[in-house]
Amino acid sequence: MPHNEHSERPTHSPRPTRRPTRLRRVLTAAIMLAGATLPVTLGSPASAAPTALVTCLGQQVTDYAPGLRLTQPRDVTYQATGSYASCPLNDGVTSVTYAESGFVPGATCVAFPSTATAQLSWNNGQNSTIQVTGTEIDVAGATQVYLSLGTVTSGRYAGSTVNVTTEILPDLLNPLPCLTTTGLTRVSGLSTLIIV
Repeated sequence: MPHNEHSERPTHSPRPTRRPTRLRRVLTAAIMLAGATLPVTLGSPASAAPTALVTCLGQQVTDYAPGLRLTQPRDVTYQATGSYASCPLNDGVTSVTYAESGFVPGATCVAFPSTATAQLSWNNGQNSTIQVTGTEIDVAGATQVYLSLGTVTSGRYAGSTVNVTTEILPDLLNPLPCLTTTGLTRVSGLSTLIIV
């Protein structure tokens, strides 16, 4: 009998090591499954909104007074207007206009620390008020890229994030306005408005 009990132990000893391995596999699968379903669970409130993502294409024009210099900071007043005619949504909205204006102390062609209030006017009569939290200016090759970030504080899509990107192609007649005494007084170009 003692021999039999001794001989049974080796046959039973691998089982405890197999069970943790199976348990690990089950836990790993459960964690992966939970991770796969988590975004769906978290994303469900956003899907209750009219749309989870809006992408509008159009044009934007921004005027600066005085003009922006490359390295000389100036206190600048600006006005930006955008017209987005390609804005297809499922509820009949097809276009939107964008309006933003403000005063920026110490602005240059490469640093534009703006905080302002902007308005979106949808073609169905609805509006959105946006708190602009900053404007980033980047250069992609010869193209300047202006990116305005903000949050919808009221109206349509309240609580959503807004990104307005405008790509400015260089003016061949005046390629370096930031280096002139007048400075850069106007930019215009293709623009994309995204609401997330």
